[in-house]
Amino acid sequence: MASMPKTSVTLLKTIALDAQSARWAEFYSRYEEPMRGFLASRFPSLEPDDVIQETMVALARRLPQYRYVPDEKGHFRNYLMGVLKHKAMDGLKALRRTSEAGAAVAEARRDRDAQAQRAEEDEWRMAALEVAISQLMADGTVNAMHRTVFRKVVLEHMPPADVASELGISRGNVDVIKSRIMERLCEMVERLTDEAGK
Repeated sequence: MASMPKTSVTLLKTIALDAQSARWAEFYSRYEEPMRGFLASRFPSLEPDDVIQETMVALARRLPQYRYVPDEKGHFRNYLMGVLKHKAMDGLKALRRTSEAGAAVAEARRDRDAQAQRAEEDEWRMAALEVAISQLMADGTVNAMHRTVFRKVVLEHMPPADVASELGISRGNVDVIKSRIMERLCEMVERLTDEAGK
């Protein structure tokens, strides 16, 4: 860290009395390197220009009330580094908040992408199901009675007991037929889904 320059009481008084004084440039040039060195050694993740600028703004507000009495209040360098450290801590908090906000945004984006992917997969499965039902109903190798049971129970949502009564078969038979057709339909959907993924 660069060595701290000797405190100029005249300079401090001048800039304390006038926030627009041209001597602020002199003050900045005297203390810039020590401030940069302090920040580089203790707060390397921060942008030094930002912290130094915040420190200069704080000094412009505080110096009118500051009294340079080294024997009582300590050296000005300690006061300056205290203000600089305080502004650096504020910078770290802001950096942490920004980082946390960025992480929250990234997580929300991942969730949104996962939901979109699930929605796309669900949409594709529904399309595959529709294709499989069309193929199943058009498949001449499937027993006509089985297709009728499937259509009435699954597609038209008729109660199985009513379907059994209408077709003159047992309720147990309706359940077995439905189960077999559904199993075959699931296999067809899986096959269509696998083929699309290749």
